[in-house]
Amino acid sequence: MGRLFWKFFFAFWLALLTAGIGVGTAVWLRHTAQQNLSAKQADVVDVRRASLVKLAASTLPHGGVKGLHDFMQTLQNTRFPPIYAVDDTDRELLGRPLAAEVLQQARALHRKNAYPDAIQMVAADDGHRYLLFVPLPEHGFGDLFRPSFPGGSAGLPPMGFDGPIPGDRPPPPPDDRIRRPRNEPPPPILPIVSGGVASLLFSGLLAWYFATPIRSLRDAFSAVAQGRLNTRIGKAMGRRGDELADLGRDFDHMAQKICSLINAQQHLLHDVSHELRSPLARIQAAIGLAQQQPEKLPATLERIERESQRISDLVGELLMLSKLEAGVAQGKTDRINLADLLADIVADVRFEAEPKRVELSYHGDIDAVIECQSELLHRAIENVLRNAVQHCKTAGTVVIAADFGSDNRRLRIRVDDDGPGIADQDLTAIFQPFFRSGQPQKPHSTGLGLTIAHRAVEAHGGSISASNRPQGGLSVLIEIPFPTPQANER
Repeated sequence: MGRLFWKFFFAFWLALLTAGIGVGTAVWLRHTAQQNLSAKQADVVDVRRASLVKLAASTLPHGGVKGLHDFMQTLQNTRFPPIYAVDDTDRELLGRPLAAEVLQQARALHRKNAYPDAIQMVAADDGHRYLLFVPLPEHGFGDLFRPSFPGGSAGLPPMGFDGPIPGDRPPPPPDDRIRRPRNEPPPPILPIVSGGVASLLFSGLLAWYFATPIRSLRDAFSAVAQGRLNTRIGKAMGRRGDELADLGRDFDHMAQKICSLINAQQHLLHDVSHELRSPLARIQAAIGLAQQQPEKLPATLERIERESQRISDLVGELLMLSKLEAGVAQGKTDRINLADLLADIVADVRFEAEPKRVELSYHGDIDAVIECQSELLHRAIENVLRNAVQHCKTAGTVVIAADFGSDNRRLRIRVDDDGPGIADQDLTAIFQPFFRSGQPQKPHSTGLGLTIAHRAVEAHGGSISASNRPQGGLSVLIEIPFPTPQANER
Protein backbone atom coordinates (compact mmCIF):
# COMPACT_ATOMS: atom_id res chain seq x y z
CA MET A 1 0.00 0.00 0.00
CA GLY A 2 1.36 3.38 -0.96
CA ARG A 3 1.31 6.64 0.95
CA LEU A 4 -1.73 7.85 -0.94
CA PHE A 5 -3.72 4.83 0.25
CA TRP A 6 -2.96 5.59 3.90
CA LYS A 7 -3.78 9.26 3.43
CA PHE A 8 -7.15 8.37 1.93
CA PHE A 9 -7.66 5.69 4.56
CA PHE A 10 -7.03 7.87 7.62
CA ALA A 11 -8.92 10.83 6.16
CA PHE A 12 -12.02 8.75 5.42
CA TRP A 13 -11.75 6.80 8.66
CA LEU A 14 -11.42 9.85 10.90
CA ALA A 15 -14.27 11.58 9.09
CA LEU A 16 -16.56 8.55 9.37
CA LEU A 17 -15.50 7.85 12.95
CA THR A 18 -16.15 11.43 14.01
CA ALA A 19 -19.52 11.44 12.28
CA GLY A 20 -20.42 8.05 13.76
CA ILE A 21 -19.44 9.08 17.29
CA GLY A 22 -21.38 12.30 16.94
CA VAL A 23 -24.51 10.61 15.66
CA GLY A 24 -24.24 7.76 18.18
CA THR A 25 -23.75 10.17 21.07
CA ALA A 26 -26.70 12.25 19.95
CA VAL A 27 -28.93 9.17 19.71
CA TRP A 28 -27.75 7.91 23.11
CA LEU A 29 -28.35 11.28 24.76
CA ARG A 30 -31.80 11.48 23.21
CA HIS A 31 -32.62 7.98 24.41
CA THR A 32 -31.35 8.81 27.89
CA ALA A 33 -33.39 11.99 27.95
CA GLN A 34 -36.51 10.08 26.93
CA GLN A 35 -35.83 7.50 29.64
CA ASN A 36 -35.37 10.26 32.24
CA LEU A 37 -38.57 11.95 31.07
CA SER A 38 -40.47 8.67 31.35
CA ALA A 39 -39.02 8.11 34.82
CA LYS A 40 -40.01 11.61 35.89
CA GLN A 41 -43.51 11.06 34.59
CA ALA A 42 -43.68 7.75 36.45
CA ASP A 43 -42.41 9.48 39.58
CA VAL A 44 -45.14 12.08 39.22
CA VAL A 45 -47.80 9.33 38.96
CA ASP A 46 -46.36 7.37 41.90
CA VAL A 47 -46.01 10.44 44.12
CA ARG A 48 -49.55 11.53 43.24
CA ARG A 49 -50.90 8.09 44.13
CA ALA A 50 -49.08 8.04 47.45
CA SER A 51 -50.30 11.58 48.17
CA LEU A 52 -53.90 10.53 47.55
CA VAL A 53 -53.53 7.63 50.01
CA LYS A 54 -52.05 9.97 52.64
CA LEU A 55 -54.81 12.49 52.04
CA ALA A 56 -57.47 9.82 52.41
CA ALA A 57 -55.88 8.55 55.64
CA SER A 58 -55.80 12.07 57.09
CA THR A 59 -59.56 12.49 56.67
CA LEU A 60 -60.38 9.75 59.20
CA PRO A 61 -59.26 11.62 62.35
CA HIS A 62 -61.36 14.65 61.37
CA GLY A 63 -64.34 13.34 59.43
CA GLY A 64 -64.42 9.70 60.41
CA VAL A 65 -65.71 6.98 58.14
CA LYS A 66 -68.33 9.32 56.73
CA GLY A 67 -65.68 11.88 55.78
CA LEU A 68 -63.56 9.15 54.14
CA HIS A 69 -66.67 7.92 52.32
CA ASP A 70 -67.48 11.41 51.04
CA PHE A 71 -63.87 12.01 49.99
CA MET A 72 -63.69 8.77 48.05
CA GLN A 73 -67.09 9.46 46.52
CA THR A 74 -65.92 12.86 45.38
CA LEU A 75 -62.80 11.40 43.70
CA GLN A 76 -64.96 9.21 41.50
CA ASN A 77 -66.13 12.30 39.58
CA THR A 78 -62.57 13.57 39.03
CA ARG A 79 -59.65 12.45 36.89
CA PHE A 80 -57.74 11.25 39.92
CA PRO A 81 -57.26 7.50 40.30
CA PRO A 82 -59.81 5.89 42.66
CA ILE A 83 -58.86 5.05 46.25
CA TYR A 84 -60.02 1.75 47.66
CA ALA A 85 -60.75 1.32 51.36
CA VAL A 86 -61.26 -2.34 52.42
CA ASP A 87 -62.07 -3.22 56.03
CA ASP A 88 -61.02 -6.36 57.88
CA THR A 89 -64.10 -8.20 56.55
CA ASP A 90 -62.99 -7.60 52.94
CA ARG A 91 -65.81 -5.13 52.37
CA GLU A 92 -65.03 -2.12 50.26
CA LEU A 93 -66.28 1.13 51.76
CA LEU A 94 -68.14 2.28 48.61
CA GLY A 95 -69.29 -1.23 47.77
CA ARG A 96 -67.28 -1.33 44.52
CA PRO A 97 -66.22 -4.73 43.15
CA LEU A 98 -62.56 -5.58 43.65
CA ALA A 99 -60.67 -8.60 42.38
CA ALA A 100 -59.62 -10.94 45.17
CA GLU A 101 -56.14 -11.25 43.65
CA VAL A 102 -55.58 -7.50 43.82
CA LEU A 103 -56.74 -7.36 47.41
CA GLN A 104 -54.59 -10.30 48.42
CA GLN A 105 -51.57 -8.70 46.83
CA ALA A 106 -52.21 -5.37 48.56
CA ARG A 107 -52.49 -7.08 51.95
CA ALA A 108 -49.34 -9.09 51.35
CA LEU A 109 -47.37 -5.95 50.42
CA HIS A 110 -48.70 -4.15 53.50
CA ARG A 111 -47.59 -6.99 55.76
CA LYS A 112 -44.10 -6.68 54.31
CA ASN A 113 -44.29 -2.90 54.81
CA ALA A 114 -42.84 -2.60 51.32
CA TYR A 115 -44.55 0.66 50.31
CA PRO A 116 -45.86 2.39 53.42
CA ASP A 117 -46.83 5.60 51.60
CA ALA A 118 -48.88 3.89 48.87
CA ILE A 119 -50.55 1.18 51.03
CA GLN A 120 -51.69 2.09 54.54
CA MET A 121 -53.78 0.40 57.24
CA VAL A 122 -55.79 2.92 59.32
CA ALA A 123 -58.25 2.50 62.25
CA ALA A 124 -61.70 4.11 61.96
CA ASP A 125 -64.25 5.26 64.53
CA ASP A 126 -66.59 2.38 63.63
CA GLY A 127 -64.19 -0.15 65.12
CA HIS A 128 -62.87 -1.46 61.77
CA ARG A 129 -59.44 -1.19 60.31
CA TYR A 130 -59.34 -0.06 56.66
CA LEU A 131 -56.66 -0.92 54.08
CA LEU A 132 -56.19 2.15 51.84
CA PHE A 133 -54.50 1.74 48.41
CA VAL A 134 -54.79 3.01 44.85
CA PRO A 135 -54.39 0.24 42.20
CA LEU A 136 -54.01 1.24 38.57
CA PRO A 137 -56.24 -1.01 36.43
CA GLU A 138 -54.24 -0.37 33.25
CA HIS A 139 -51.01 -1.51 34.92
CA GLY A 140 -51.99 -3.76 37.77
CA PHE A 141 -49.99 -4.31 40.91
CA GLY A 142 -47.63 -6.62 39.09
CA ASP A 143 -46.40 -3.69 37.02
CA LEU A 144 -46.48 -1.24 39.86
CA PHE A 145 -44.40 -3.17 42.36
CA ARG A 146 -42.86 -5.95 40.22
CA PRO A 147 -42.95 -8.88 42.70
CA SER A 148 -42.85 -12.46 41.43
CA PHE A 149 -45.09 -15.08 42.95
CA PRO A 150 -44.85 -18.81 42.19
CA GLY A 151 -48.11 -20.22 41.00
CA GLY A 152 -49.74 -16.83 40.49
CA SER A 153 -50.90 -15.33 37.21
CA ALA A 154 -49.66 -12.05 35.85
CA GLY A 155 -47.34 -11.66 38.81
CA LEU A 156 -50.19 -11.81 41.41
CA PRO A 157 -50.04 -14.05 44.49
CA PRO A 158 -52.43 -16.97 44.62
CA MET A 159 -55.39 -16.89 46.89
CA GLY A 160 -54.39 -17.53 50.53
CA PHE A 161 -50.71 -16.90 49.88
CA ASP A 162 -49.17 -15.75 53.15
CA GLY A 163 -45.51 -16.53 52.70
CA PRO A 164 -42.57 -14.33 51.91
CA ILE A 165 -42.81 -12.51 48.61
CA PRO A 166 -40.09 -13.71 46.20
CA GLY A 167 -37.84 -10.98 44.90
CA ASP A 168 -38.88 -8.66 47.71
CA ARG A 169 -36.52 -5.82 48.50
CA PRO A 170 -36.21 -3.30 51.29
CA PRO A 171 -38.63 -0.40 51.05
CA PRO A 172 -37.25 2.63 49.28
CA PRO A 173 -36.92 5.98 50.97
CA PRO A 174 -40.12 7.98 51.21
CA ASP A 175 -39.15 10.33 48.35
CA ASP A 176 -37.97 7.55 46.05
CA ARG A 177 -40.24 6.43 43.25
CA ILE A 178 -42.22 3.24 43.66
CA ARG A 179 -41.91 1.96 40.09
CA ARG A 180 -38.57 1.76 38.24
CA PRO A 181 -38.05 1.46 34.47
CA ARG A 182 -37.68 -2.03 33.11
CA ASN A 183 -35.12 -1.27 30.34
CA GLU A 184 -31.93 0.65 30.92
CA PRO A 185 -30.31 2.50 27.92
CA PRO A 186 -27.40 0.63 26.37
CA PRO A 187 -23.94 1.86 27.30
CA PRO A 188 -22.46 4.33 24.74
CA ILE A 189 -19.32 2.24 24.23
CA LEU A 190 -21.26 -0.37 22.22
CA PRO A 191 -22.40 1.90 19.34
CA ILE A 192 -19.00 3.63 19.38
CA VAL A 193 -17.13 0.35 18.95
CA SER A 194 -19.57 -0.87 16.29
CA GLY A 195 -19.33 2.41 14.39
CA GLY A 196 -15.54 2.37 14.66
CA VAL A 197 -15.27 -1.13 13.18
CA ALA A 198 -17.74 -0.32 10.40
CA SER A 199 -15.95 2.94 9.55
CA LEU A 200 -12.62 1.11 9.57
CA LEU A 201 -13.79 -1.41 6.98
CA PHE A 202 -15.58 1.18 4.85
CA SER A 203 -12.59 3.54 4.91
CA GLY A 204 -10.28 0.74 3.84
CA LEU A 205 -12.50 -0.16 0.89
CA LEU A 206 -12.95 3.46 -0.13
CA ALA A 207 -9.22 4.19 0.09
CA TRP A 208 -8.45 1.08 -1.96
CA TYR A 209 -11.08 2.12 -4.53
CA PHE A 210 -9.40 5.49 -5.07
CA ALA A 211 -5.75 4.53 -4.58
CA THR A 212 -5.67 1.52 -6.93
CA PRO A 213 -6.27 3.41 -10.23
CA ILE A 214 -3.87 6.17 -9.14
CA ARG A 215 -1.21 3.56 -8.45
CA SER A 216 -1.89 2.06 -11.88
CA LEU A 217 -1.43 5.51 -13.43
CA ARG A 218 1.86 5.93 -11.61
CA ASP A 219 3.13 2.58 -12.88
CA ALA A 220 1.99 3.46 -16.41
CA PHE A 221 3.82 6.79 -16.34
CA SER A 222 6.92 5.02 -15.13
CA ALA A 223 6.64 2.49 -17.96
CA VAL A 224 6.30 5.25 -20.58
CA ALA A 225 9.27 7.07 -19.08
CA GLN A 226 11.30 3.89 -19.55
CA GLY A 227 10.40 3.76 -23.23
CA ARG A 228 7.51 1.28 -23.20
CA LEU A 229 5.23 3.45 -25.32
CA ASN A 230 2.70 0.66 -25.93
CA THR A 231 1.57 0.87 -22.28
CA ARG A 232 -2.20 1.31 -21.91
CA ILE A 233 -4.35 1.33 -18.75
CA GLY A 234 -7.86 1.85 -20.11
CA LYS A 235 -8.82 -1.77 -19.51
CA ALA A 236 -7.34 -1.72 -16.01
CA MET A 237 -9.86 0.96 -15.02
CA GLY A 238 -12.71 -1.52 -15.48
CA ARG A 239 -16.18 -0.07 -15.71
CA ARG A 240 -15.47 3.05 -13.72
CA GLY A 241 -17.26 6.15 -14.95
CA ASP A 242 -15.58 8.81 -12.80
CA GLU A 243 -12.78 11.32 -13.36
CA LEU A 244 -10.11 8.69 -12.68
CA ALA A 245 -11.41 6.65 -15.62
CA ASP A 246 -11.33 9.81 -17.76
CA LEU A 247 -7.76 10.36 -16.63
CA GLY A 248 -6.89 6.81 -17.67
CA ARG A 249 -8.40 7.34 -21.13
CA ASP A 250 -6.54 10.65 -21.43
CA PHE A 251 -3.33 8.83 -20.52
CA ASP A 252 -3.94 6.24 -23.24
CA HIS A 253 -4.58 9.03 -25.74
CA MET A 254 -1.42 10.80 -24.62
CA ALA A 255 0.66 7.63 -24.86
CA GLN A 256 -0.72 6.92 -28.32
CA LYS A 257 0.03 10.49 -29.40
CA ILE A 258 3.57 10.32 -28.05
CA CYS A 259 4.09 7.00 -29.79
CA SER A 260 2.83 8.48 -33.07
CA LEU A 261 5.02 11.56 -32.72
CA ILE A 262 8.12 9.54 -31.94
CA ASN A 263 7.43 7.21 -34.85
CA ALA A 264 6.92 10.23 -37.08
CA GLN A 265 10.18 11.76 -35.87
CA GLN A 266 12.02 8.52 -36.48
CA HIS A 267 10.45 8.26 -39.91
CA LEU A 268 11.38 11.88 -40.62
CA LEU A 269 14.95 11.27 -39.51
CA HIS A 270 15.14 8.26 -41.81
CA ASP A 271 13.74 10.24 -44.73
CA VAL A 272 16.07 13.19 -44.10
CA SER A 273 19.05 10.86 -44.00
CA HIS A 274 17.92 9.30 -47.26
CA GLU A 275 17.31 12.67 -48.91
CA LEU A 276 20.72 13.97 -47.87
CA ARG A 277 22.56 10.78 -48.78
CA SER A 278 21.61 10.93 -52.47
CA PRO A 279 22.99 14.43 -53.30
CA LEU A 280 26.04 13.79 -51.14
CA ALA A 281 26.72 10.56 -53.01
CA ARG A 282 26.39 12.41 -56.33
CA ILE A 283 28.75 15.14 -55.10
CA GLN A 284 31.31 12.52 -54.11
CA ALA A 285 30.92 10.83 -57.49
CA ALA A 286 31.38 14.16 -59.28
CA ILE A 287 34.53 14.88 -57.30
CA GLY A 288 35.95 11.47 -58.20
CA LEU A 289 35.06 12.04 -61.85
CA ALA A 290 36.78 15.45 -61.81
CA GLN A 291 39.92 13.87 -60.42
CA GLN A 292 39.94 11.18 -63.10
CA GLN A 293 38.85 13.42 -65.98
CA PRO A 294 40.11 16.97 -65.45
CA GLU A 295 38.86 17.99 -68.88
CA LYS A 296 35.23 17.62 -67.58
CA LEU A 297 35.81 19.91 -64.63
CA PRO A 298 33.29 22.65 -65.68
CA ALA A 299 30.43 20.14 -66.05
CA THR A 300 31.46 18.47 -62.81
CA LEU A 301 31.48 21.78 -60.92
CA GLU A 302 28.04 22.58 -62.30
CA ARG A 303 26.75 19.23 -61.01
CA ILE A 304 28.34 19.82 -57.63
CA GLU A 305 26.77 23.26 -57.44
CA ARG A 306 23.34 21.87 -58.32
CA GLU A 307 23.54 19.14 -55.68
CA SER A 308 24.80 21.59 -53.08
CA GLN A 309 21.88 23.87 -53.81
CA ARG A 310 19.55 20.91 -53.39
CA ILE A 311 21.07 20.19 -49.98
CA SER A 312 20.76 23.85 -49.05
CA ASP A 313 17.12 23.92 -50.08
CA LEU A 314 16.40 20.75 -48.13
CA VAL A 315 18.08 22.10 -44.99
CA GLY A 316 16.17 25.37 -45.32
CA GLU A 317 12.87 23.51 -45.68
CA LEU A 318 13.69 21.36 -42.65
CA LEU A 319 14.48 24.43 -40.56
CA MET A 320 11.21 26.07 -41.59
CA LEU A 321 9.26 22.87 -40.81
CA SER A 322 10.97 22.59 -37.44
CA LYS A 323 10.10 26.19 -36.57
CA LEU A 324 6.48 25.72 -37.62
CA GLU A 325 6.05 22.56 -35.57
CA ALA A 326 7.72 24.21 -32.56
CA GLY A 327 5.57 27.32 -32.94
CA VAL A 328 8.54 29.70 -33.17
CA ALA A 329 8.10 30.62 -36.83
CA GLN A 330 5.10 32.80 -36.12
CA GLY A 331 6.10 36.41 -36.52
CA LYS A 332 4.20 39.62 -36.20
CA THR A 333 1.17 40.20 -38.36
CA ASP A 334 1.05 42.92 -40.95
CA ARG A 335 -1.55 44.38 -43.29
CA ILE A 336 -1.24 43.31 -46.90
CA ASN A 337 -3.27 43.61 -50.05
CA LEU A 338 -4.40 40.09 -50.82
CA ALA A 339 -4.75 40.73 -54.57
CA ASP A 340 -1.14 41.97 -54.80
CA LEU A 341 0.11 38.96 -52.83
CA LEU A 342 -1.62 36.45 -55.11
CA ALA A 343 -0.51 38.32 -58.24
CA ASP A 344 3.16 38.20 -57.14
CA ILE A 345 2.95 34.47 -56.34
CA VAL A 346 1.28 33.63 -59.65
CA ALA A 347 3.88 35.65 -61.57
CA ASP A 348 6.78 33.86 -59.89
CA VAL A 349 5.33 30.38 -60.40
CA ARG A 350 4.31 31.17 -64.01
CA PHE A 351 7.98 31.83 -64.77
CA GLU A 352 8.92 28.42 -63.38
CA ALA A 353 6.08 26.76 -65.35
CA GLU A 354 7.22 27.99 -68.76
CA PRO A 355 9.75 25.16 -69.40
CA LYS A 356 6.90 22.61 -69.04
CA ARG A 357 4.52 24.81 -71.05
CA VAL A 358 2.07 24.73 -68.18
CA GLU A 359 -0.48 27.53 -68.26
CA LEU A 360 -1.58 29.24 -65.04
CA SER A 361 -5.15 30.56 -65.03
CA TYR A 362 -5.99 32.88 -62.13
CA HIS A 363 -9.61 33.80 -61.25
CA GLY A 364 -10.52 36.01 -58.34
CA ASP A 365 -11.64 39.49 -57.45
CA ILE A 366 -10.47 39.88 -53.86
CA ASP A 367 -9.09 43.38 -53.84
CA ALA A 368 -8.99 43.60 -50.03
CA VAL A 369 -6.59 44.37 -47.21
CA ILE A 370 -6.18 41.71 -44.50
CA GLU A 371 -4.01 41.20 -41.43
CA CYS A 372 -1.89 38.04 -41.51
CA GLN A 373 1.61 36.67 -41.31
CA SER A 374 2.43 37.52 -44.88
CA GLU A 375 5.61 35.44 -45.10
CA LEU A 376 3.91 32.24 -43.93
CA LEU A 377 0.85 32.82 -46.12
CA HIS A 378 3.08 33.53 -49.12
CA ARG A 379 5.04 30.34 -48.45
CA ALA A 380 1.89 28.19 -48.12
CA ILE A 381 0.22 29.38 -51.37
CA GLU A 382 3.49 29.28 -53.32
CA ASN A 383 4.28 25.71 -52.25
CA VAL A 384 0.82 24.50 -53.29
CA LEU A 385 1.16 26.19 -56.71
CA ARG A 386 4.65 24.79 -57.28
CA ASN A 387 3.47 21.30 -56.34
CA ALA A 388 0.61 21.63 -58.85
CA VAL A 389 3.00 22.75 -61.61
CA GLN A 390 5.46 19.93 -60.87
CA HIS A 391 2.77 17.23 -61.10
CA CYS A 392 0.79 18.77 -63.94
CA LYS A 393 1.17 17.16 -67.34
CA THR A 394 3.15 18.90 -70.04
CA ALA A 395 1.18 21.66 -71.74
CA GLY A 396 -1.48 21.31 -69.06
CA THR A 397 -3.33 23.95 -67.07
CA VAL A 398 -3.26 24.94 -63.42
CA VAL A 399 -6.31 26.92 -62.28
CA ILE A 400 -6.19 29.20 -59.22
CA ALA A 401 -9.49 30.54 -57.83
CA ALA A 402 -9.76 32.82 -54.78
CA ASP A 403 -12.79 34.29 -52.94
CA PHE A 404 -14.03 35.05 -49.44
CA GLY A 405 -16.85 32.52 -49.37
CA SER A 406 -20.54 33.13 -48.80
CA ASP A 407 -20.07 34.65 -45.30
CA ASN A 408 -17.35 37.07 -46.52
CA ARG A 409 -15.17 36.03 -43.54
CA ARG A 410 -13.20 33.03 -44.85
CA LEU A 411 -10.51 33.16 -47.52
CA ARG A 412 -10.88 30.24 -49.96
CA ILE A 413 -8.09 29.42 -52.45
CA ARG A 414 -8.54 26.43 -54.75
CA VAL A 415 -5.70 25.10 -56.95
CA ASP A 416 -6.58 22.52 -59.64
CA ASP A 417 -4.08 20.77 -61.93
CA ASP A 418 -4.16 18.35 -64.86
CA GLY A 419 -1.87 15.81 -63.25
CA PRO A 420 -2.47 12.09 -62.64
CA GLY A 421 -3.95 12.62 -59.18
CA ILE A 422 -3.25 10.26 -56.28
CA ALA A 423 -4.93 7.29 -54.63
CA ASP A 424 -7.88 8.19 -52.40
CA GLN A 425 -6.27 6.61 -49.35
CA ASP A 426 -3.28 8.96 -49.76
CA LEU A 427 -5.23 12.22 -49.88
CA THR A 428 -4.36 13.10 -46.28
CA ALA A 429 -0.90 11.51 -46.30
CA ILE A 430 0.45 13.89 -48.96
CA PHE A 431 0.80 16.55 -46.25
CA GLN A 432 3.25 14.37 -44.32
CA PRO A 433 7.01 14.94 -44.74
CA PHE A 434 8.67 13.11 -47.66
CA PHE A 435 5.48 11.28 -48.61
CA ARG A 436 5.74 9.21 -51.79
CA SER A 437 2.65 7.82 -53.48
CA GLY A 438 4.47 5.45 -55.82
CA GLN A 439 5.19 8.18 -58.34
CA PRO A 440 8.77 9.07 -59.26
CA GLN A 441 10.30 11.87 -57.22
CA LYS A 442 10.41 15.19 -59.07
CA PRO A 443 13.94 16.51 -59.57
CA HIS A 444 13.40 19.88 -57.92
CA SER A 445 11.15 18.70 -55.06
CA THR A 446 12.30 18.39 -51.45
CA GLY A 447 9.18 16.47 -50.36
CA LEU A 448 8.37 19.10 -47.72
CA GLY A 449 6.42 21.71 -49.71
CA LEU A 450 2.90 20.54 -48.86
CA THR A 451 3.94 19.77 -45.28
CA ILE A 452 5.13 23.35 -44.78
CA ALA A 453 1.98 24.66 -46.46
CA HIS A 454 -0.14 22.58 -44.09
CA ARG A 455 1.69 23.89 -41.01
CA ALA A 456 1.56 27.49 -42.26
CA VAL A 457 -2.18 27.34 -42.90
CA GLU A 458 -2.74 25.82 -39.44
CA ALA A 459 -0.73 28.67 -37.94
CA HIS A 460 -3.43 31.00 -39.31
CA GLY A 461 -6.21 28.85 -37.84
CA GLY A 462 -7.19 27.47 -41.24
CA SER A 463 -7.32 24.11 -42.96
CA ILE A 464 -5.99 22.55 -46.17
CA SER A 465 -7.38 19.48 -47.94
CA ALA A 466 -6.94 17.61 -51.21
CA SER A 467 -9.34 15.72 -53.45
CA ASN A 468 -9.24 14.07 -56.88
CA ARG A 469 -11.03 15.88 -59.69
CA PRO A 470 -13.65 13.89 -61.64
CA GLN A 471 -11.96 14.81 -64.95
CA GLY A 472 -8.52 13.92 -63.58
CA GLY A 473 -5.92 15.76 -61.61
CA LEU A 474 -5.69 16.98 -58.03
CA SER A 475 -7.59 19.81 -56.33
CA VAL A 476 -6.17 21.46 -53.20
CA LEU A 477 -8.41 23.74 -51.11
CA ILE A 478 -7.05 26.28 -48.61
CA GLU A 479 -9.50 27.87 -46.15
CA ILE A 480 -8.37 30.55 -43.68
CA PRO A 481 -10.75 32.53 -41.44
CA PHE A 482 -10.18 36.27 -41.41
CA PRO A 483 -12.13 39.25 -40.06
CA THR A 484 -14.34 41.02 -42.52
CA PRO A 485 -11.92 42.18 -45.22
CA GLN A 486 -11.61 45.85 -45.93
CA ALA A 487 -11.97 46.83 -49.55
CA ASN A 488 -8.94 48.54 -50.95
CA GLU A 489 -9.75 52.13 -51.73
CA ARG A 490 -8.00 53.27 -54.87
